[in-house]
Amino acid sequence: GAGSGWIIDENGTIVTNNHVIAGAKSIRVTLDDGRTFMVDPNAVAADPINDLAILKIDADNLPAVDIGDSSVLRVGDWLVAIGNSLGLGVSAKEGIVSRLHVSLTVEGQTLDNLIETSAAINPGNSGGPLVNMKGEVIGITNVKIASIGVEGLGYAISINEAIPIIEGLIASE
Repeated sequence: GAGSGWIIDENGTIVTNNHVIAGAKSIRVTLDDGRTFMVDPNAVAADPINDLAILKIDADNLPAVDIGDSSVLRVGDWLVAIGNSLGLGVSAKEGIVSRLHVSLTVEGQTLDNLIETSAAINPGNSGGPLVNMKGEVIGITNVKIASIGVEGLGYAISINEAIPIIEGLIASE
């Protein structure tokens, strides 16, 4: 399968969703510059309940993202979802904040305090950053709802909910 992630520190720590790497027999990380790295699936720190995972690649001096503050988001704010949509490579799709503080049950798991966005979220986007107009990560793309009569509702884990979990996963590595 294909998924997305983002570099949280210049020493090769990458954030993604747990469902992107769960059950993987091998993990290959491809950076936008074309470099590839293999990651041992047993070395991944994951939190399945909150659908977050941390993996480490053997690289340094990487371009780390800036972290924003999801508590200042308002309905109507512009966002960009960045990821490996449909496994076709890095792409960006614009949208707005449609709703805030959404609870959603997916496959028996309830996720709270999600950001709903109108940005197109497709398979492969999971784990990618949702950024504000300053380029700061304010969410982690997570799931979309698509069915007859539904125009693809996209959701992201708010960064303020995710950061304490991410910090805990990094500390446990």
